[in-house]
Amino acid sequence: MTTDRLSVDLPGLDSLAGNLTSIRSAMNATRSMLENYRGQTGSTEIEDALDDFEHGWKDGRKKIDENANKLATMASRSAETLRQADADLSTELVRASRSASGEEGGGRGD
Repeated sequence: MTTDRLSVDLPGLDSLAGNLTSIRSAMNATRSMLENYRGQTGSTEIEDALDDFEHGWKDGRKKIDENANKLATMASRSAETLRQADADLSTELVRASRSASGEEGGGRGD
C-alpha cells in the first residue's frame, strides 16, 4: 500500500462501536447483579463492602459510560460517513469517466 492512500477498517469501527455498547450494558448491570447475591454471601460484612464498592463505583461508572457512549457513537457515525463518502466518490468517478469518454452525450456535441 502506498502512503498516499487513506485506509480505514470500517468493519473494525463497527465492531468497536458494538463492543463499547456491550461493555456499557455489562458495566451498568453491576448493581442488579450485586443485588442478585444479596443474602447469599453468608456475611453482611461482604454485602456491605460490595454495596460500598458499588456506590463508590457509581460516579466513575457514569463518566466511563458517558465517554464510552460518545466514542461508540463517533465510531459508528465515522464508519457511516466514510461509507457514504466512498460511495459518492465512486459514483463521481464513474460519471467523470463516462463524461471523459463521451458516453453521456455531452462530449461529442450532441
